Amino acid sequence: MNIQEYVSLSSFSHWKIGGKAKYLSIVNNEKEILEAIEFAKVRNLPWLVVGNTSNLLFSDSGFDGVLIKLDGKFKDISLSNDGVVNIGSACFTPTTVRKLIAKGFSGLEHLIGIPASFGGVIYMNAGSQRKSISSNVLSVLSIDESGNIIERRVDKCAFDYRESCYQSLNEIILSCKLKLQPGCKIELRRKCLEILKERRMKFPRKEPSCGSVFVSNPKMYETIGPPGKVIEDVGLKGYEFGGAQISAMHANFIVNRGKASAIDVLTLINLAYNEVYQKTGFRLKSEAIYITRSGEQYRADIVANNLKRFVEL
Repeated sequence: MNIQEYVSLSSFSHWKIGGKAKYLSIVNNEKEILEAIEFAKVRNLPWLVVGNTSNLLFSDSGFDGVLIKLDGKFKDISLSNDGVVNIGSACFTPTTVRKLIAKGFSGLEHLIGIPASFGGVIYMNAGSQRKSISSNVLSVLSIDESGNIIERRVDKCAFDYRESCYQSLNEIILSCKLKLQPGCKIELRRKCLEILKERRMKFPRKEPSCGSVFVSNPKMYETIGPPGKVIEDVGLKGYEFGGAQISAMHANFIVNRGKASAIDVLTLINLAYNEVYQKTGFRLKSEAIYITRSGEQYRADIVANNLKRFVEL
């Protein structure tokens, strides 16, 4: 188990925001996971597992606990001839998609532009183009803090739009088993290139962000459009506060323009939430998760709407 002290969260956070984490533990197997948890318990510290941090907003005050980052065996991928693939939760999603396409298997192309670990994809039931990973999941393997290994079939994972049971469980996702279909490598590569080209044209990629801040509400989508369009329509596209900006390229992105703080981002989330609610009656729900100094996790919109309560956490 590799333990580092006082690690800058902004150095590896996707948003490039956050104070310092008291400890960071890089773990390579289940034994080291339990060692890291025990390390935290002995010191009466909170612990938190992080992947690629692509939807996390860390407190400006840092994290007074142990961050656990999976490595080693959790980056393994095994594929059978019938299209069943086992993917470790630390696998980087775009790289994984490319590897599977090179083997001639289809089903995950919509994930090609999502810069998350695969554990994070399962945790958030992530996807794009109106698709979600749950449509391919057969089962998910996790471990609790007592060392119990749990395997859940897809119907036991409580998958919903950008939701899973793991968001309310104190478990660590180890791997997932998916079912893929055979496909033409050339066509699959072409499809991925089209998706990436579309993302480059639509989304800000050169400035730090967490991707889409708000999840799409089906009723709002049908009535007045997706979050980006609605935020633009209420006049907030390009609006800046401190070092953060509601992207001038896509209004469902909040970008770090250089020295943004978590408070800057939360202020813009609060502004977008209130303006959209006042002018449309729809309440936005954030996909981004705020991590307090003590390791508690909250939807960023909930924190943004209650800053006086959360700012010192």
